[in-house]
Amino acid sequence: MRTGGGRLERPLAGRAETCCAAAACGASSTRSRKATCAANSSGKSSRIGSTTIRVDKFLTLSSTLSPDFLDPLERLRASISECALCPSLVRCRSRVVPGDGAAPAAVAFVGLAPGRFGGDRTGIPFTGLHRMIHRARLRRVFITNLVRCNPRDARGRNRDPSAEEIANCHAHLEAELELVRPRVVACLGRIAWRELAGRDAPFNPRRAQPQIVRGKRVFPMYHPAYVNRGAYPERTYARDFARLARLLQELS
Repeated sequence: MRTGGGRLERPLAGRAETCCAAAACGASSTRSRKATCAANSSGKSSRIGSTTIRVDKFLTLSSTLSPDFLDPLERLRASISECALCPSLVRCRSRVVPGDGAAPAAVAFVGLAPGRFGGDRTGIPFTGLHRMIHRARLRRVFITNLVRCNPRDARGRNRDPSAEEIANCHAHLEAELELVRPRVVACLGRIAWRELAGRDAPFNPRRAQPQIVRGKRVFPMYHPAYVNRGAYPERTYARDFARLARLLQELS
């Protein structure tokens, strides 16, 4: 990501994560990958074995990495890349996709999960969102998800993450938001809004108003996939981004 002229700030963290061989379905064909994921969908929980160093409340690093040469956000990314709490995601993901962007951040976008043809391939969350961000001239942006691995069904298609998978990844999200300290957390979609604003908070992006929930200023927005499939006009979505930009200006 680039600076200047309404473009995204250069992220402090590294780019795409290298996929651990034990955390992927392997370099098999698409057909065999689907079969493996389906056959193992009911497996028991397991963890990738490694010697770890306790860094702080959330972070554990492999003994091959030195904490002295890593800033806190990079240490968190290293920790997330080793996560193996969700066996079905470990078997079917291509890579782990930590949050990416500026720290500190003016706004943090929180989506659902990396897409099969998006973050799961690139290692960067929501690359398709950047055009709207540039159009609204938003700066100091951080982008992440409730879940950092691509969830797939038995046929290899994208699916919503389960409640357990979201819960397993919650500490990663909280740690990211604590480090980047956004003024506003933009929740992309009803599920992200429910997790961050609470189940009783109404989800109404058409008349979006920020709410303070557990010390965070949260703001409801539709998920880009809702716009991509034609359920919400792109022109109206651009208006929503402009509303978010005005809110950030008021808070600056």
